[in-house]
Amino acid sequence: MIALFTNAQPGILDTSFNPGTGADSLVLTTNIQSDGKIIIGGIFTSYNGTARNRIARLNADGSLDISFNPGTGANYSVYSTAVQSDEKIIIGGYFTSYNGTAINLIARLNADGSLDASFNPETGSDGGVKSIAIQSDGKIVIGGQFTSYNGTASIHIARLNDDGSFDVSFNPGTGPSDDVYTTAIQNDGKIIIGGWFINYNGTGTNYITRLSANGSLDASFSSGTGANSIVLTTDMQSDGKTIIGGIFTSYNGTARNRIARLNPDGSLDTSFNPGTGASSWVNTTTIQSDGKIIIGGDFTSYNGTAINRIARLNADGSLDASFNMGTGADYGVYTTAIQSDGKIIIGGSFKSYNGTSRNRVARILVSTIGITSTHIEEGISIYPVPFSDELTIEVKGYSKKLNFEIFNTSGQVVLNGSVTGKTRVQASQLASGVYLLKLENGKSIKFKKLLKE
Repeated sequence: MIALFTNAQPGILDTSFNPGTGADSLVLTTNIQSDGKIIIGGIFTSYNGTARNRIARLNADGSLDISFNPGTGANYSVYSTAVQSDEKIIIGGYFTSYNGTAINLIARLNADGSLDASFNPETGSDGGVKSIAIQSDGKIVIGGQFTSYNGTASIHIARLNDDGSFDVSFNPGTGPSDDVYTTAIQNDGKIIIGGWFINYNGTGTNYITRLSANGSLDASFSSGTGANSIVLTTDMQSDGKTIIGGIFTSYNGTARNRIARLNPDGSLDTSFNPGTGASSWVNTTTIQSDGKIIIGGDFTSYNGTAINRIARLNADGSLDASFNMGTGADYGVYTTAIQSDGKIIIGGSFKSYNGTSRNRVARILVSTIGITSTHIEEGISIYPVPFSDELTIEVKGYSKKLNFEIFNTSGQVVLNGSVTGKTRVQASQLASGVYLLKLENGKSIKFKKLLKE
């Protein structure tokens, strides 16, 4: 017996993740630990009625993890977080104390939420820390609003040693001319930064650039005139290309509304075409293992399609119509993180998701459609993708009849018939969404996912 297994349509709220009354103010940053627990930071002072000042850890079901105890926590906002390989947590923001201990704008926490005294930034940063990225060697790249670190001039970008001390081997010169909001570290140690700056160490670099591992400007990264406004988020693909999001409406003179992809040399990747793009800010981008891209922000449409503050894009920049979040989030989505099972944690200022109360944190399902077996000969073409009223199934190099069934995401057969050579299947009666096609010849079976417009 062939068993079909399905999950709900991607994009819908995961009701098994229940934050209760959730966070009482903004969630600005999220991270997933290796054990599946979730770090959240922001401006909130309680979670589901329990005091938690600007930092908390959640269990996988959305409940508060009381084993993570920050005491009185941070005295002001936690803007950025990063989890080290040893599960210690770097936090940055605008706080000047943590659980009653003076510490300026950056700190490291032990796995239980207590302050890690072995991390000593001394006088720390003199301005907000808005981004944190951890190198493979354990050094920590920070970006933000600051102009010095522990009394040493370091304008908007710095690198720290593992103990929190200033890394003098990282020399950005005069650095970026304004705030850095996002940092991403490549496999070769080079560093992508984005933000509000229009030059780096005196060289024009509009809102996005790449640094060599020593902090100098990487001249091999040529963005031309760059973005025409602020870059808020960056994410690295496995092929070395970079997704950027923000407030910009063009890149190197080409229209790109708030989302774009760059080639490894900094040029615009024209194969990624978002059309008219996002209608407002893109605050966060996260890349799935299949190459699709989750974006969150303040937008209410993407390429002319109404979509509220969260969306999934195909690898070519088009909107993924199979990701259906209904009415979406009612206010901004500022942070996203993907679990090992593909489910998506979102945080922000929202109070509901698709009409269900969710105060500033929620989890979204992704669809899984699969089988317990097996295989049939290749040479099968199914088009167009996505299909509309008619679907063509073509089998090359195989002259015998194949039987087919089309399943919906509940596992019900909605169409069936047979295929020989090239067969057109009328499918106008099917609703838009994701389906699964099964082809079988009595000996072997082939499954393919389908998408109906």
